Amino acid sequence: MKKLTNFLLLFLSLFVLSASFVQAEEIDDLFAGARWVEDEIIEENNLPYGVNHIKVHGQTSTSMTGYDVDGFEGLEGLVEPGKLYDQQVNVIEVPSSENVRVTTWAYLNGHKWTLNTVRALIHDYESKHPGWKVIGAINGDFFDISGSGALPYQTSGALVSGGEFYKTTTGNLVGFRNDGSTDSLVGNKPVERTPNMILSIYDNDGEIIKEFNIDKINANPSENETSVFYSYYNNKKIGEDANGKAIYEKEFIATEVTGEGYYVNSAELALPNNANDFYGKGKISTFEPKTLGVGEFAILTNNDEVNEFLDKDVVIRVQYKYIGAYEGINDISGGGTTIMENGVDSGQGIADRAPRTVIGRKADGTIVMMVIDGRQSAYGMYGADRTELGAIMNYYGAVEAYNLDGGGSSTMIIRKDGELVVLNSPSDGRERTDANAILVVVKDPEINIEATATIDSLNLDVDLVAMNDHDVDELYVTLNGETKLVTDGQVEFTNLSSNTDYPYHIEYKDSAGELVRIVTSGKFKTYKTSPIFNGITIIEKGDSFEFLLDYDDPDLAASYDKAALKLDGTAAGYFFQAKKTIPRSFMYSFNTITITTTISIGDGKNKSVSIEITEFDIILTIDGQIQRILDIHNEYALKVYG
Repeated sequence: MKKLTNFLLLFLSLFVLSASFVQAEEIDDLFAGARWVEDEIIEENNLPYGVNHIKVHGQTSTSMTGYDVDGFEGLEGLVEPGKLYDQQVNVIEVPSSENVRVTTWAYLNGHKWTLNTVRALIHDYESKHPGWKVIGAINGDFFDISGSGALPYQTSGALVSGGEFYKTTTGNLVGFRNDGSTDSLVGNKPVERTPNMILSIYDNDGEIIKEFNIDKINANPSENETSVFYSYYNNKKIGEDANGKAIYEKEFIATEVTGEGYYVNSAELALPNNANDFYGKGKISTFEPKTLGVGEFAILTNNDEVNEFLDKDVVIRVQYKYIGAYEGINDISGGGTTIMENGVDSGQGIADRAPRTVIGRKADGTIVMMVIDGRQSAYGMYGADRTELGAIMNYYGAVEAYNLDGGGSSTMIIRKDGELVVLNSPSDGRERTDANAILVVVKDPEINIEATATIDSLNLDVDLVAMNDHDVDELYVTLNGETKLVTDGQVEFTNLSSNTDYPYHIEYKDSAGELVRIVTSGKFKTYKTSPIFNGITIIEKGDSFEFLLDYDDPDLAASYDKAALKLDGTAAGYFFQAKKTIPRSFMYSFNTITITTTISIGDGKNKSVSIEITEFDIILTIDGQIQRILDIHNEYALKVYG
């Protein structure tokens, strides 16, 4: 047995040494012992403002962890690292820019956290940020999926969007500078919060004019101090189950305020994440003391300078901010395990194979968002562990990467031809509801565009309503492979096919001559070709007559196949697939056949059309052979009796 073992060792050594030459290129592709092989780019989308997306099929192999390599010292890096797993991967690359922001968003309506799909989170963000549009999105942080928290469904980490610090008690963070620098992403650094909450005061234009530190929470201020008061939620232990596990119920801790102050009774948002983490924004409505309920908070102050700025109808905001590594970063999400830093594997957890969502950064500052599908092995979607995630992100140029919530939450969406499209294959079989999403957003020029259609042309009326800080010199519309200049608000596309959807997108040329594609896009449709009615044939078949409609309708603009039939004004039923059989017992002498149908060419108008036929023939057939044509042109020519 010892001789056989020595022989196998010698054979493997020779094989590996020879493989080290022929497979050198593959060996260089290893990342922490794992490998990603890109087989095919399934889909590619060049999105506005330089954002790009690819959907890729490939294969991963995990690291050598778990493989027995004892006795092969020095050869571990050369041994092929095991089984290959089919994968479907979607990647979005976002150039580091001051114009394109990466931010995070949650559905915080009703002064609470509510789970919603990434698609719904996009719609909610856009509804609350006029002029801003989402180019693409992924799901974000882990969250209280079971709703067991005192204020349920919160994200595990922070939530900061556009300088609004909605939640600051947290673990790991991923922050986005959005300043065009190469250092565009800050991840999993020590988290420091301002010692005090900050009171911000707004003018009538919505600009912050003054900020003050808040000295106390839910306690009356001393001399020259300012306090904030708010109610919050708590988990109250009410017993234990049969296994000794504690049972809790949620209770609302209503805060009674006794002094005169500045009370916000109907806040835009009053979010008590816990007793020591509150976000509130709203208009001061009264000075009278009260017990604070949901959606309410108050400021009491003995600081004369603060009093000078506060009054009824003044908008105020209360929140913590971050200092230290995250100071000055206004868009932050909670994050999970670090996958790589400075291009090196982190060596941290994630050993299981599952769907994953990852975000990272290239050396040039480009943000890389990646979703890998999993738990669908029958469809070639196995999911990945940490080393495989690192191998994929390394392949696409990332030098640092962080794991976000995965599993059934993993979702990627882009705006394509004006519609939000889910790119990946969520393992739940549908979009899961999540606590937050990470969005790629821009403030587009505001453009109204309308189309006048014919069967072979589209004339577009393009109105530039507002530039929104863009340098717009000329507008262009691309449709059907043609890019045309908008002149006097008009542009026309001809030689089109009837009844066809034509996606379009808009670009502008700035004063420097650079062409910029914007988010505004969509589809317009040409009209359908109007149908032509040729006539009707009536075939005698024993004890019945078969009515056959003859028409040309290539775009299915009419419903002749199920038109209504009347004989001398008496309803005789409906056609099915342009045929109608009438028994002899129903047919008596008649002079007029009326066919009624609906025509819609796509102009939004449904027209009811009736065709009367007063001259027609009956074709008599026996065994499929035409025997004679019965002329029934005169008034009493056709007499059929039961």
